Amino acid sequence: METVFIATALMIVTLVLVSNSMVKGIGGMSSSLRQVGMFLLNKAPAGLIDLFNDKPGSGTKTWLRFGMAWFFMACLGMFLGIWHRYDPTALNSLSSIGWSYDDGSMLTDYTAIFFSTALNYLLVGAALVAISRASKGRLASEASASMVAVLLTVSTIATLLLPAIFSFIDVANEANTLETLQHLAMYVAGSLLHIALLINVFITIGDREHNDISPTTWFLVLALVAKIMAMLFIFFGGLLESTQTVWMGERVFTGWVPLALIFAVAYHVIPFTAGKPVWSESMQKVNMLFLFVTIPPFFVSAADGGEFLQNIGAILMTIGLLPLLAGSFNMVATAASNPEKIAKSPGALAATAAMLILPIYAVGGFFTGMDTFVGMDKLGSMAQTVDTGFISTVGSLMMLAAIFTSYPLIAGKKLAKAKNAQLAVWFTLVGGVASTIAALMGDFTAYAVSASGVEDAVASTEGFFLVSAALFYMVTLASIIAALSMIHTGRPNNASYSDMPVQSDIDSYTLVEGSTTIRTLLARGVGIDTALHIGDAQEDEGGSSIVQVSAQLHNDEVTEFPVPEELVMLAQYLKQTKQSIFEFFNAIDLDGSGDINGYEFQKALKKANIANLPPWEMGRLVSAVDLDGDGLLNLPELDIMLAKIRTEILESEEE
Repeated sequence: METVFIATALMIVTLVLVSNSMVKGIGGMSSSLRQVGMFLLNKAPAGLIDLFNDKPGSGTKTWLRFGMAWFFMACLGMFLGIWHRYDPTALNSLSSIGWSYDDGSMLTDYTAIFFSTALNYLLVGAALVAISRASKGRLASEASASMVAVLLTVSTIATLLLPAIFSFIDVANEANTLETLQHLAMYVAGSLLHIALLINVFITIGDREHNDISPTTWFLVLALVAKIMAMLFIFFGGLLESTQTVWMGERVFTGWVPLALIFAVAYHVIPFTAGKPVWSESMQKVNMLFLFVTIPPFFVSAADGGEFLQNIGAILMTIGLLPLLAGSFNMVATAASNPEKIAKSPGALAATAAMLILPIYAVGGFFTGMDTFVGMDKLGSMAQTVDTGFISTVGSLMMLAAIFTSYPLIAGKKLAKAKNAQLAVWFTLVGGVASTIAALMGDFTAYAVSASGVEDAVASTEGFFLVSAALFYMVTLASIIAALSMIHTGRPNNASYSDMPVQSDIDSYTLVEGSTTIRTLLARGVGIDTALHIGDAQEDEGGSSIVQVSAQLHNDEVTEFPVPEELVMLAQYLKQTKQSIFEFFNAIDLDGSGDINGYEFQKALKKANIANLPPWEMGRLVSAVDLDGDGLLNLPELDIMLAKIRTEILESEEE
């Protein structure tokens, strides 16, 4: 049997077992294993763990901050790599320290490591923000998370410096020794550190205050498990000279893992910002299931096998487009449910843009990667361009989503320099896509000249790569802007969420004769600068006096509506279950921020069997409770509304 089939079966069985344990648990051993896990996280390695802070959010912020540094290095390296295609002699002076710039291969390899590391740090960090918000507002061990982040950087730097160190010393069998040491630093040490992170994640998930497992949690856990096994496959496959095992590990490491992390962040950032649930749970399941049983169309290399293996791989690679298209469409549709909020949020805008262009890169990667997979390799340079374009454009946009959305959440701060952040998103989108197109034009021109078979055919391709480098410089600038935004966001003097001013779009408000309260007016969106006008009283058909209000809100009229039925049912539910509003609100407010959004409120109503409302109906409920008009609900607002319902509706019904 082909070894690739054995490796694949082992990978899938492991993922199934992990998934089963997440859903059903591990029985009576769960308490003991949790205690052992917490002991390992908090005590090992002895002395080193004590150097790190265990405050809520500290570990996650460490991952995001380290990721930002790697992101800038990755963008700079990519810019230099594209420029090197224009001018191969530009960096020859660095050959004295062991760099081989004759063909640019070493720069390409280093840039790939930079981007892989940056993507891992920022997207894992963003996913950790999501799961910590659903579990007591913190990771099981923030100190362990910080330590893992630091040690991963140490192992990565060691991997990068080893070639330069070996250039100054004489070692027997230098090539093999260097490769072994690099694999030990990157794959063995990396797998052990990711195991520690996985234990941390498992315990955090176990501490969640509800039974639901979010898509972000699923993608993160499966990505970590797949990455650990992929690194072990690459290391031991290399030692045993099993090229198929190494090939399988590389497909998982460069395909499954980054795509799973991309979707993990997208499934958090977009629904969270839109305040809407995921558009289609069916597409979500297709996205997750098929991603881990197919071959992604990125970073594909030739398979070491016969015709049968190639045919199976070609089929799986074709089907591999399905989860990417399903996930992208699902996220775009979710964003389309509240486009105004998406457009105003730099992080959500970046994630949505990434989902829009992901199918384009996927299709391009499929056609160019298939050529490489079957061994023809006529489109090798174009395949590399599409792959690097995917990771540097789609990947960069998702990293910006993590920086602009997840970091402010875990820091408890308002995103600083939001306009600059919006500019960074557009720089990345336009610069990344345009740079990829220019490079592809250069690759295609070179291929056409080579395929013509005419020796005196002359076509200059350097200009295409010069344009590509210039365009990609926009992405490099975006990384600098993102770094500055993160720095300013984390400053102590930056406004927290609770300090954000309340604004109103209502210019004037008209009241007819009757009675009302200031809180009622605030609930309708009236601000401190709104002009109030007194009108005439009206009577309804029953002869009772009512308060009629109207306001100019984007040139529309707003009329006072009765209390939503769902809120009355909620008040009845709390009364019947003898549950206080404080207990109910804390069960929803998992991160302890003091605010909940429409999506969280919708999930709470569904869990209580009060109502399963579609996203477009939640705005009505939120508006009825939201006194300060910030689009979020806090405990005093909900308490005031429910107290009003109890006194004016429920008690009157009892009488």
